[in-house]
Amino acid sequence: MPVSVSAPGKIYLCGEHFVVYGAPALLSAIDKRVTVKIEDHKDKLLTYSLDNRFIRHIINVVKNHFGLRSIRPFKITVASQIKKGYHLGSSAAVSVASIGALLYYLKRVWNPDLVNKLAFEVEKIKHHNASGADNSGITYGGLVWYRKELEFLKSIWQLSLKIPSNLNKFYLIDTGTPLESTAAMVKFVAKKYAENKRFFDRFMAINEIQTKKIALALKEGNANNLVNALKVCENTLEKIGVVSQKVIPIIREVEKKGGAAKILGGGGRSKGVGYLLCFIAGENLLPDLVKRYNFSLEAISLGEEGIRLESSK
Repeated sequence: MPVSVSAPGKIYLCGEHFVVYGAPALLSAIDKRVTVKIEDHKDKLLTYSLDNRFIRHIINVVKNHFGLRSIRPFKITVASQIKKGYHLGSSAAVSVASIGALLYYLKRVWNPDLVNKLAFEVEKIKHHNASGADNSGITYGGLVWYRKELEFLKSIWQLSLKIPSNLNKFYLIDTGTPLESTAAMVKFVAKKYAENKRFFDRFMAINEIQTKKIALALKEGNANNLVNALKVCENTLEKIGVVSQKVIPIIREVEKKGGAAKILGGGGRSKGVGYLLCFIAGENLLPDLVKRYNFSLEAISLGEEGIRLESSK
């Protein structure tokens, strides 16, 4: 019986990198999804994905969880609307959707908490020192407040608020694929943290305050407070060296126009940073600016649904 499961991409409103060291992160699911379909196959396991090795690793994580030595043959197909390497959680979305589909196909189990737990196991191997925030934001959807208290203790809250229409004016600015992987950026930050913990902790404390301010601004529908908090959040990321010089000029120009722009996830150090997240009230202010930098622009919707069973027939 075919099974189809989808999961969204995600963005960080604030808290990326610092979340690894115990600071909170505020994430949102977005309107770009990965869909995984599993159906019976008579001969052998077939995978259709941009990274078949990664899919086989996910399958092994599920097999190990249930103590399965073998599973019946099936075909698994992955279709994605999420650009790989652009810090929208593409690998975590593939993990979440694939695990959700496998659990339902093999065991008729629909358990987002278990999906999230197993997806974190996958993420820890995929990305050095993964926090667990990406897979949590993608699994539960909407707006997710995440904090890693201890290795075995994580606070995950799906915020019961809907982003007001006057604030759901977010855009992605495509600055080009980063040369550095997310894992490489996480290792870079870990080195900086080890070298000067006091310096890092100062900006982590500032970042945490902005994460809280962003959550409050979204709840209250306060655009000015949202812009100001996003700007300070971006500044803390610049201070720890995860924002390349290539994108800082356009970030400053967006700020001059009354908006805010920030990196997402890993960021980048040398050239592109993948997508910048931009909030600005006047959408007509962006196209000419983005064109001048030879970047591209697209609107996105925040607060979207998390993992979803599309079909099981």
